[in-house]
Amino acid sequence: MATLRGPDSGSRVARRQGILPTMIERYRRWHEHERDANHKMIAMLESVPQEKRGDPRFARAVDYAAHIAGCRVNWLDRIEGREPTVDWFSENTPLESLGPLFEKSEARWQAYLDPLSDDDLSRDFEYIARDGSRYRWYVEGQIVQLVGHAFYHRGMIAMIVDDLGGVKVDTDYLFWAFDQDERYGRID
Repeated sequence: MATLRGPDSGSRVARRQGILPTMIERYRRWHEHERDANHKMIAMLESVPQEKRGDPRFARAVDYAAHIAGCRVNWLDRIEGREPTVDWFSENTPLESLGPLFEKSEARWQAYLDPLSDDDLSRDFEYIARDGSRYRWYVEGQIVQLVGHAFYHRGMIAMIVDDLGGVKVDTDYLFWAFDQDERYGRID
């Protein structure tokens, strides 16, 4: 594995080996994966047979998906010094509303991440929680939280989809990454 020495030679070696030399580049890549995983998650939900969509578990799974997008939007609002603009916990979310909700969330995050530098990741922000308490947190910590939070809920959704007879899809980073670089993946 290459030792990263500087923005020039080390970065080229790191990229050649599949390593992104800066943290913000890694988070941008994770965002690309998340966009793909979100689309697969919506497709999973759409695969649930029509006769099973009246099951309360299906409504819960769709609400979990809306919660993922809502958290993304609301945390970006907080990072940017605004009040949250969407519901944290929607109920009875229409399945057809998920696509536009994720498109809005993903576009805002892409626009936020594009100009960000590694130095920006350590920036603190303050916000008022739903209970009125004030908190201070930092950008990188919240990005990591959101990535883990989405993995957690997508796993819950996949289990529900499977229980209801839909087609579950693996949204793990590993399998997405295999498709991004022909050097990696199955070799036999």
